[in-house]
Amino acid sequence: MSAVAKQGSFFNKIKAMVAKTGRSIIWRGRSQDNDISEKIAQKIQKNSYDFSQQFHKDTYTPPYLSLVEQLEVDDEQIFQAAVYNLANIAIARSRYGQDIVNIFDNYLQKDSHKLERKDYVAHKLYEIRKSEKK
Repeated sequence: MSAVAKQGSFFNKIKAMVAKTGRSIIWRGRSQDNDISEKIAQKIQKNSYDFSQQFHKDTYTPPYLSLVEQLEVDDEQIFQAAVYNLANIAIARSRYGQDIVNIFDNYLQKDSHKLERKDYVAHKLYEIRKSEKK
């Protein structure tokens, strides 16, 4: 029995050694991998400080307002693209729809614009109002 007990204890020692070795192979010193160098730490701190010193806007400007400026451009293609995109925004986003309808109405009331442009805006305004009724 003592020979069997010695053999069992020998196997237990081998199992313990393999278990320790397996853990160290799998672990591979990950705590050291998470350590960062002093240069990297300084760079992170500098970037964080620079970001904290930047001016952040407190107001929100809707994205369609940048397209409104393009209604006054002489290039016909840019004008039509602006009207087309504004109309699509008004149809897709009901929260901006009324503002865009007001912009189109104001555009149609001005006498200084060409008749072809007014017709195009009126057509898109009709599409917006048609989609609101659905």
